[in-house]
Amino acid sequence: MMARRPRWKTLALIFAFLALALAGSSAAGPASAQGRGPSDDVRASASLDVSSSAIPTAAQPLVTDSARADTALGPGSGKAVATAVSTSNCNGCSGSATTLQTVNVLNGGPAMADNAATAWSSCANCSSSAVSVQIVTGSNASSVTVNNRSLALNVACTSCTTTAVALQFVVIGSSQRALSASTRALIKQIEQQLGVMLSSGPQNRTSVQKDADDAAAQAKSAITKDTKAADVRTKVEVDSGD
Repeated sequence: MMARRPRWKTLALIFAFLALALAGSSAAGPASAQGRGPSDDVRASASLDVSSSAIPTAAQPLVTDSARADTALGPGSGKAVATAVSTSNCNGCSGSATTLQTVNVLNGGPAMADNAATAWSSCANCSSSAVSVQIVTGSNASSVTVNNRSLALNVACTSCTTTAVALQFVVIGSSQRALSASTRALIKQIEQQLGVMLSSGPQNRTSVQKDADDAAAQAKSAITKDTKAADVRTKVEVDSGD
């Protein structure tokens, strides 16, 4: 069944893909690369720009990709950007991209961060899922400018499952500046489980929203307990190609 979206959203997706492609190509080290399959190694880096990209083909119909980054953001460092992009253009194909970035704001500098998940499908009996999780922490910041967004779109699609989830957590002013190893491991597990749920089969927007809200609540609880923060700003953005 074809899902129709306004023309402005189609154009927005095209520009989003261009922007994400440029962001990924500018990342230092192994922060961005196309995955080859479900056994791919997770890439880790300290890059300000971290991205995962899953683009299956007829020759390689199942592609997963994951990226992780622990980033330090000092005065003059610029902006931390996390993106996950999944695109399926072949019948029976499946792509799943997941990204997790933790950002530690140093020395009271500005906290500037963008987080985006984008999924696109144009095929039959196919799926695309993208999950991007970004956590911004710091004892203080001169200013906080953050954005969180998701975008999922079906174009000329039959029996497609297309979902994008962006989760962002901002903790500024906590008594503990960095997350503990146990909390990082838990959030990584939550992100991976959410990615598996989205790519496991057909889901409607309501079920995706519930899965995302549950994942966000679990992660927020762990972050709050770990950092002893009075407030954890949480943003949950969900989109589907319904």
